[in-house]
Parts: sequence; structure tokens; C-alpha cells
Amino acid sequence: MQTRFDKQDRLYQVIRLIRPVHLNIQRTLEAQLEGTGISVAQRDVMEVLHGCGPITVPTATRMLGMKRQFVQRTMTDLIALGMVERRRSSRQSRAYLCKLTEKGERLFETVHHREMALLRQRLGDINITEVIVALRVMARVAAAYEAAAADTLTRDEVPTRLNRDDAPKSALVDG
Repeated sequence: MQTRFDKQDRLYQVIRLIRPVHLNIQRTLEAQLEGTGISVAQRDVMEVLHGCGPITVPTATRMLGMKRQFVQRTMTDLIALGMVERRRSSRQSRAYLCKLTEKGERLFETVHHREMALLRQRLGDINITEVIVALRVMARVAAAYEAAAADTLTRDEVPTRLNRDDAPKSALVDG
């Protein structure tokens, strides 16, 4: 018996995989970070700082799609660990820019090399075309659900004042 291909059913199967994939990535990262003195959330903040250079907490918040208070607390903890330094912005006197210290750069690069080695070992057989298609699909899914979440927030909660720093922003993907 021939089954009709239903694009939405297949896309829903992809979406259903996101949660277990995310949880397993989290567990793997936790194991890889053992002994480093940092958490997965701290590693995520360090990744943004590594990729973008000196940025403000609100910018990191938007890039990570997390609550500002959580990112601020995480950044404060990283500063206390000597992984991040904070300086006043030369352009805005009230703003602070955060960047990785040399110690933070070294640790992030070590952690990132472990992650890349795992990807090569476990997923090295996936070709570039499959990766590009996966990136495009996941970027579309992320954007669609970000828009749906914003619509839901606007329609259901109608806050008296929406803090733009709390609004999630999807990562941009070239291609």
C-alpha cells in the first residue's frame, strides 16, 4: 500500500525530535564540562562572547533568547570566575561591554575543540548538502515559532510594558 507523502507530518516529526535532541546535547555538554568549573549556561554565554567579541548583556540576551536577569547572573558568575571582564563602553557611558578574558578564551576553545571532535566522531558521515538543508529548515522552524511565541505573548499576556531585552531573537544563518 502506498502512503501519500505529507510534508506537515514529516515536519512535525522533525519538531518532535527537537526536545530529545536538546536534552541529549545538554547531557553531553554537562559531561564534557565536568572539571572545568563552568555550567552549560555559562558555556553558552562564553560562546556568544567568543563569536561576537565585546557585547552588552542586553545584546547577549537577545542572541541567546534567554531572560535578561538570567544572562546577567550568568555573566556576573563568569566575571567572578575570571572568565569574563566588563568595561564601560566608549560609545555609551552607562553601558558595559563584556568580553572573554584570556583565561575564558582558552577554556572556551578547549571545550569547543572537544565538541567538534565529538561531532566529527559521531556525525562525520553527514555531507555538506545535508548540513545546509538542516540549517535552513531549523532556521525556518526557529523563526516560525519565535513569531508564534511573540504573537501569543502579544495576544494573551498584553504586558503593560514589554522589555525588548526579554524578546528572543533567532540566530541568523547564512545561505
